[in-house]
Amino acid sequence: MSGVPESHALPAGQLVRQATGGDLDAFEQLIHRFQRRVYGFAYHHLRDASEAHDLTQEIFVKLYRNLGRYDQERPFEPWFWKLAANTTINYRRRRVPVPTETTDDEAREAPSGQSPHDPALVQALAQLDPSYRLPILLHYYADLSLEQVSQTLNLSVAAVKSRLYRARAQLRNALAEDEEFTDSPK
Repeated sequence: MSGVPESHALPAGQLVRQATGGDLDAFEQLIHRFQRRVYGFAYHHLRDASEAHDLTQEIFVKLYRNLGRYDQERPFEPWFWKLAANTTINYRRRRVPVPTETTDDEAREAPSGQSPHDPALVQALAQLDPSYRLPILLHYYADLSLEQVSQTLNLSVAAVKSRLYRARAQLRNALAEDEEFTDSPK
């Protein structure tokens, strides 16, 4: 025996089928499998550890409530990340103003296992339009492939590539401006 629980070796789709049938252990395995990535996604979106924990919990509650809507003939992850992205958008509309500055305390509260990001990068990401920010977060922080991002956002792969290209260009410009500002003599 490898010491790995049998359900951990199961594909996400199988865990979803079991969880839909009422198997709470299977749902718990889904949570464990995605928890770090979901928290990282939420933290990079909100830049507040406490709010990221709340949003992570809300995403998993929504997942549980919507398991019956998942089409088991399709891949699970794109569906799940679309649910996470939509929940995040609704959460921000309802509760959280976009922070304009990252404090040293917030940098220390970055998700465990992840190094805090450059505050300039975090600020530049926050300034991106959601149509550009979501593909960046899904591709680079949630580690979804271009195809999975396209399915999640109901876009073509070409549109995702275009948005990623534009987002990276905007981030480069914002970071260059920030660097010029911080390098200028006072």
